[in-house]
Amino acid sequence: MGRKKVLVFSVLMFVIAGLLYTYFFIISPTFVAKPQIEKPTLAEGQPVEPKHVQWLVNELGAYKLHNPPFSGKIPEMEMLVTTDNKYFTVTVKENFPEVSEGRATNPDIRISGSREVVAKLLAAGDIIAEAKKLSDEGKIKVDILKDMTELAAMGYKALYDELG
Repeated sequence: MGRKKVLVFSVLMFVIAGLLYTYFFIISPTFVAKPQIEKPTLAEGQPVEPKHVQWLVNELGAYKLHNPPFSGKIPEMEMLVTTDNKYFTVTVKENFPEVSEGRATNPDIRISGSREVVAKLLAAGDIIAEAKKLSDEGKIKVDILKDMTELAAMGYKALYDELG
């Protein structure tokens, strides 16, 4: 009877460890170091550039996104600056957001906002609070373009928790 209890206990501990690993390192990674990206300025009349988007998404937690195990899928977001009708593609590789101009090929989510929204976020002392406020006011729109399970596996839940 003693061996059976030890076996059941061992299996139970293995399952709990697996669940904890899945939550803290895959679904909602909390132990990822944020890359240091220099904050760019956005002068009056200056167009939004990839460096502005890169800093914003990094500050909002995009560095927490990752490739789900065994899928090879790289997190890809699209950001639209509505006043300029200008698109940016954001990919996250090894917890570092890379940004280029142009439409994303297969985005997971699309974030839309005006140039004024980008300027407000860049000027904010607390970017998370400002993003929540602008979202509540309907000035930032987020379109979910993939299955929620797939998004959770890439770490988008961490972004949602940060902004939620």
